[in-house]
Amino acid sequence: MVLDTQEKFVESFCSSDRVRGLTHNFYRYPARFAPEFAKNVILEFSKEGDWVLDAFMGGGTTIVEAIANGRNALGIDINPLAYFIAKVKTTPLSARDQERILHWADRLNFEETTPDRSVMGDPRLRNIPEETRGLLVCAVSTLGQLEFPRQRRFARCALLKLGQWAIDCRKDIPSASHMKRQFLKQVMEMLEGLDDLVQAAKDLGIPKNKITNRRMLYLGTINEAMGDRNFAMFSSTPKLLLTSPPYPGVHVLYHRWQVGGRRETPAPYWLAALKDGHGESYYTLGGRSITGLKNYFIKLTDTFWALRQFIDPNALVVQLVAFSDPDTQLPAFLNAMRSAWYEELTPLENGGSKRPSRKVPNRKWYTYSEKNQHASNEILLFHRPLR
Repeated sequence: MVLDTQEKFVESFCSSDRVRGLTHNFYRYPARFAPEFAKNVILEFSKEGDWVLDAFMGGGTTIVEAIANGRNALGIDINPLAYFIAKVKTTPLSARDQERILHWADRLNFEETTPDRSVMGDPRLRNIPEETRGLLVCAVSTLGQLEFPRQRRFARCALLKLGQWAIDCRKDIPSASHMKRQFLKQVMEMLEGLDDLVQAAKDLGIPKNKITNRRMLYLGTINEAMGDRNFAMFSSTPKLLLTSPPYPGVHVLYHRWQVGGRRETPAPYWLAALKDGHGESYYTLGGRSITGLKNYFIKLTDTFWALRQFIDPNALVVQLVAFSDPDTQLPAFLNAMRSAWYEELTPLENGGSKRPSRKVPNRKWYTYSEKNQHASNEILLFHRPLR
């Protein structure tokens, strides 16, 4: 298998353009890949009506691009925050919904607030500057003004986006008036993005009220998903698996924001009305210790062995992954895939063994080993189940 449009494909893979378009900017989920890259993979390696699977769904880039390009999407993730974001990004709203949300957002007063002191003490809000915490608590307390759950989920996601902008990795604290202006701007952009997704689907003959039927989202481990009754009844096996698994040895905060340096807060879970029950290693398949890395590759093998029983026998597996120490971890990763009974492919080079890589701009991560800073270098891998 050799890719016909190599130049365009590699260009989209290496692109340093800002993530934008459709609903991709609802939230900056860590380690997301470029929508243009996901789109090109989907168009090149699947057909309209096919099912595309992302086994480490994250913020749902694969899910959104699959729907926007006439495919069906299947997403799995153990992080309830990922599930929440992907669901909101792919749930259309009616004109009435949008009107109610805009009215609610416009009436929010970030400058005259009296937050509930009992809520202010929620442990999920630890390390948030008190003034910003009070504004968010007051905003969340008004969600009851919205009539339907889909409206409230969208509003929570909008506050999640605002909170990330105001808190995550910032040194300065924005004023209340600045937050209000930013919030209204973000809500408008999010609604426009959702309209764009609906229009993209409509252009391919998918009506607005059928979009949620084009995706299936699962919160839990891959083994749990494979044992779920809905998956057992699944009649169309995915022919493309496009995903970005956790990066071994790379410190990525899938479940926290950083506040004023290395202090961390689980505030995203509070804003999304979710429980915060796990540490970093749970979301990264093992953590960064020697034992954690061993567990990572064991879990990776188990995961892709389970997926092999579910995907099409000729399915293509496309993975984007980074390593803290590629000299040792890349061979271990490839060995894990072989142990799960997959063969590596090189579709971007005739008979060659080159694995494309790219330097990702503006990465916030740091690695366990300060001597080997490879965290921002992502490698593109192709595999197919062995017969």
